[in-house]
Amino acid sequence: MLSSFFGLEMGRRALDYFRRGMETAGHNISNADVEGYSRQRVEASSTDPFTEPGLARPALPGQIGTGVQVDAIVRLRDAFLDMQYQEESTVLGYWERIEQVLNHIELFVNEPAGKGFAAAIDDFWAALQEAHKRPDSSSVREDLVQKTITLTTFLDQLATNYDQYRAALNQDLKLKVDEANNYIDQIAALNKTISEVQGVGGNPNDLLDRRDLLVEKLCKLINCTPANICDQSDGDYKVYLDGKLLVQGTQTRHLILVPVQGNQGYFDVQVEDNEFDHVDNPSVLEVIIEQQAPEAVHVLTVERLASETAWAVGNGNDRVQPLYVDQELNLSGSFGITVSSSGTQKTSAGLDNTGPDGAVLLTAPPGASEPTSYQFRIAFGDFESIITASWNPTAPGQWELTDNHGNGPVQGTGANGELLLDDLRGFLGDPLYTNAGLNSTVTASGTKDRLTLLSTDNYLLSLTDVKGNLLSGKLGMADEGVTVKIDVTEEDTLETIRNKINGHFAADASDPDRPEQWLHAEIRYDEVTNSHYLVLESNVVGEAYRINFQGDEGGSLYVARKLGFANVADVPNGIEQNSTSVLTRAQDAVFLFDGSRYMSSENTFTEARLLSRSDGYAAKTLDTVSTGIHFTLKATGTSGITVKHHVKGGEILALLEARDDIILGHLAAFDEIAYGLANEMNAIHYAGHGTGDNAMTTGIAYFEPIALKYVASRNFTLNAAIENDSSLFAAASDDGSGHTLGEGDGTNALRMAQLKQAKVLEGGSASFNGYYETFISEIGSQGQRARTMASNQRALVTQIDTQRQSVMGVNLDEEMMGIIRFQQAFNAMSRFITTQDELLDKIINGMGTVGR
Repeated sequence: MLSSFFGLEMGRRALDYFRRGMETAGHNISNADVEGYSRQRVEASSTDPFTEPGLARPALPGQIGTGVQVDAIVRLRDAFLDMQYQEESTVLGYWERIEQVLNHIELFVNEPAGKGFAAAIDDFWAALQEAHKRPDSSSVREDLVQKTITLTTFLDQLATNYDQYRAALNQDLKLKVDEANNYIDQIAALNKTISEVQGVGGNPNDLLDRRDLLVEKLCKLINCTPANICDQSDGDYKVYLDGKLLVQGTQTRHLILVPVQGNQGYFDVQVEDNEFDHVDNPSVLEVIIEQQAPEAVHVLTVERLASETAWAVGNGNDRVQPLYVDQELNLSGSFGITVSSSGTQKTSAGLDNTGPDGAVLLTAPPGASEPTSYQFRIAFGDFESIITASWNPTAPGQWELTDNHGNGPVQGTGANGELLLDDLRGFLGDPLYTNAGLNSTVTASGTKDRLTLLSTDNYLLSLTDVKGNLLSGKLGMADEGVTVKIDVTEEDTLETIRNKINGHFAADASDPDRPEQWLHAEIRYDEVTNSHYLVLESNVVGEAYRINFQGDEGGSLYVARKLGFANVADVPNGIEQNSTSVLTRAQDAVFLFDGSRYMSSENTFTEARLLSRSDGYAAKTLDTVSTGIHFTLKATGTSGITVKHHVKGGEILALLEARDDIILGHLAAFDEIAYGLANEMNAIHYAGHGTGDNAMTTGIAYFEPIALKYVASRNFTLNAAIENDSSLFAAASDDGSGHTLGEGDGTNALRMAQLKQAKVLEGGSASFNGYYETFISEIGSQGQRARTMASNQRALVTQIDTQRQSVMGVNLDEEMMGIIRFQQAFNAMSRFITTQDELLDKIINGMGTVGR
């Protein structure tokens, strides 16, 4: 049976519902402008009707409704749109930061509208052109000096600005990581409170909104992903970073800033409890890993470090010892110079092996017009040997092999004393050569036999003829360098010989015309003997640019020996006859990377020369060792390299990429310009003569020599000697006899000016201006792409957020309508309760009073 107060209870429930509805609408309006707020709605349902089915139920015509009840106050969200918003916010954070970085970089270069490095290098070329026209004008030379200082200052300032900005980005990275960790901590703290409220049956809508907002902000910084509903079955709300838990309930893992030793101590960002070292043996190797580097584990074994020096020869033990540099030496003759090397392995041309004795190297007896003696040099590392093949006419006559170490004679074993290819191989099989690391083999291929020489320690072989053409002719094994003949007369002095050597750079079509193909000569003073001597130094650092000497027409190295480039035998001191007097040796680094062997003239690099069968182990072509990895070799040994990126999106990725990919790439472009311009200018300038008191001076570098390409832009400066005395500017060319063509000659300055059009960068495909213009164009393209991507991404995020706001946003008109609706319903239900009250009052107070 229904209670007499049934109607009042129904009214009470309804009034509670309408009041909750008005309060919720007011709460929505109050938070209409609060970031991240989701509008809330009261969810209600009819209460259970009277009565429940059963045998004891009263005889009523049907179930009677009992009113309404408030089930929950829920927030309105679209999980799919939220997920899209979080994902696209990560992309937006990345592109907005990249856009900001590139806008900042464009201010540094100030091109093309501003007066930056492009204008400075154009002024430099123009000053060189003017120096060609008026080489004897001191004002023109001084103007060139000032234009050069401006050029070097611009490039140095560019590099400095980039370095400083890189340091600033590293500090910004630290702040962003701190911000991300703060969000992680706040999310975990909210998880605790939310869990407590939900544990007692509450629905913490505002706390959930606050947590979602923090997750969205975190997503803009990193590529994090909140767990879906299915992943919360254990009751814990989770946030992942590329599969690694950052938040699980109240437990957190923070982002850790890990200083990278090889990257100036700049930070890598890793996840707590998942830290790793990029290099497991930092005493052997240091690396900078760009964000573009594919994730992998590598193994690098350093077999040998690079000396990072150029070859230098001179001050031999049989040299003349002039007191003055302009003192006549009374020497007459000639010698040849070659700056060259072959690979770590060299194979000869094929020799016919169809004869009864096999492949014949030298036939016997030699013809009337044929040489009766040959000499050639085999050099690698610190080993050198000059081998002589000479005809011994003593009956029955035969070819014999000897060397300057005292080995031999070894007779030819062919018919009539012929020298066979196997004879030479056998001679080179002596312990002297094998212990030094030379392996020699003869292999047959059809009707041809070939001799192969191999450096077992992977030094570059240098094979040159000293007398005759046995290597360059029949064997076809000689180095491919350009040989320059230097003629010396009795009137020559150290000055004129120095000038003759320097003047041969690009003097005519047969001369070397690339810096790496030649060397420069200078005069030094020996305090012990109170005399001067010549020193030759290769223009480019590296083992590949070994300095070799050839004899005169008769194969004699007498003149080279008297000038100190070769030695006389000194058995007690282990010096062989005619051995090159090496002052400084060059040695390339050799290392194995994932099983492939490379060589490098520098210990810091991204590219190295692959030792491969494909080019006959010549080791001449630079290849990228591994995309996105900068190597610095420290010592011999083995080290693993782990390439792993914990952060793969958002602002933090953009900061890492800007610091280690974009800026380092731009600095490498500056280094390319500085290194190339210094080497090219110096090679030409070495060959020219100064003016006035310096008219007999050659071998002066225009820029301070730059040995290594790495950080070349920071070392790009005008030679201090030229800055202090512009008469050292070598505008005039050599006349071939060691003298200047005259103070009015500007042909050497013209050659320097012509470098403007010369394509010498990027493997001979770009000029200096063209390379820089391409660089500026790439910056512009990168900036435009970043602006376009950021703009598009902002539009996409805005569109998604608009769709989200249509669901979760507060509509004031709608809320006002809701308030009016609830108000009207409240008023109507109030009237219902009043009516119920009147009915009860009548029943209680008005009925049953008859007869009283």
